Amino acid sequence: MVPDPECANRVAAAKAGSEEAWRFLIETHQGSLIRLAWTMTGDRELAAELAQETFVEAFVRIRQLRENGAFGAWLRTILVRAARRHFGRQKALPPRETEDRRTPEAEAIGGELRAAVDQALASLSPPCREAMAVAMAGGLSSAGAAALLGCSPEAYRVRLHKARRELRRLLADFLQE
Repeated sequence: MVPDPECANRVAAAKAGSEEAWRFLIETHQGSLIRLAWTMTGDRELAAELAQETFVEAFVRIRQLRENGAFGAWLRTILVRAARRHFGRQKALPPRETEDRRTPEAEAIGGELRAAVDQALASLSPPCREAMAVAMAGGLSSAGAAALLGCSPEAYRVRLHKARRELRRLLADFLQE
């Protein structure tokens, strides 16, 4: 992903203590962080908590960020680690729950397909679900996603391939329509 110069400038301002820059960074990245956490955990309230925890940690550690343009990737790394800490596991998250997982986007899509996709995502193994969540969030190369998940690029691609293959199998009835 090509770094956004505006975001990099706001990160520099946030490092200097600008509250306006922090507001901009939160507004810019909050939605994508919540979606990533939600895809990983299947819990809307937990996703919001993890995003908030991520911003608090970023606020405390902002001066440790070396590349201002890498702020989004840095936030995603903090979020994945926070999710793993929450569940007390190093490499995998617990099975997703599919009940009561509606965001405004999901409610707009609605229907049987959404329920089938939720159920299919819930059935993925935690490593495959993590890989799919990172891929769905977008913006990272295979190497970047692998680094975020703490695995090799090859392992990331294998996990993502397995996740996609399983989703195609589980959603075959919808894909044929």
